[in-house]
Amino acid sequence: MKYCSKCQMKVQNQLNNCPLCGQSLESVEFEIERDYPEQFAKKRRFSIRKFIIFLAMVIISFSFISGIFQDFQWNWVLIITASTLYVTISAILGSRVKRNIGPNILTQVIGISALSMIIDYFLGYSGWSLDIIFPLDLMAGTTIITVMILLNPKRFTDLVIYQLMFGLMGIVILAMIYFQVILFRQIAIIGSYYTIITCVGLFFFADRQMIHELKKKFHY
Repeated sequence: MKYCSKCQMKVQNQLNNCPLCGQSLESVEFEIERDYPEQFAKKRRFSIRKFIIFLAMVIISFSFISGIFQDFQWNWVLIITASTLYVTISAILGSRVKRNIGPNILTQVIGISALSMIIDYFLGYSGWSLDIIFPLDLMAGTTIITVMILLNPKRFTDLVIYQLMFGLMGIVILAMIYFQVILFRQIAIIGSYYTIITCVGLFFFADRQMIHELKKKFHY
């Protein structure tokens, strides 16, 4: 590389004279300078997902060890395993949901109800999963969707489909009451009525623009 002592400039071509002042260039050696600093190894961030999976493995393995080496009922081992797996999967899937959380809420309502039925079955089935948990779970999902729509009416077309599904589940509860599948009727009746009337109310108070957007979404 060549250098002009007068202009104090480096020249990287084959010229013999400085292009600015015309002075003769000197041939010198310079250390190679990087345009950017060297890339350092990125620090590994703590993975919450791996921690959740590891914690689930610890809980499940400990429950099985307790069942083997102690007088521990195996139905509780299965209940702990099923509950841990459900919470783990829900936490991992829930962390990925950023925009439309409607599917996550629907999954939670169905998952918690199904998990409660499994636990109820392993404990001898007394019916509390259908009589109490399912209606309360449905009311909670309906309330969350309703509040989200009220806070942000623009999301009506995205979330109302899940409210419709909850309304259909409310009708299913009424059918289960009629066919005496659900015996403790008070909470079930309140839950089904609340879900159905909330679904009807959303459409009753929705403006024409929302209804029009909903029809467009279903190509009606």
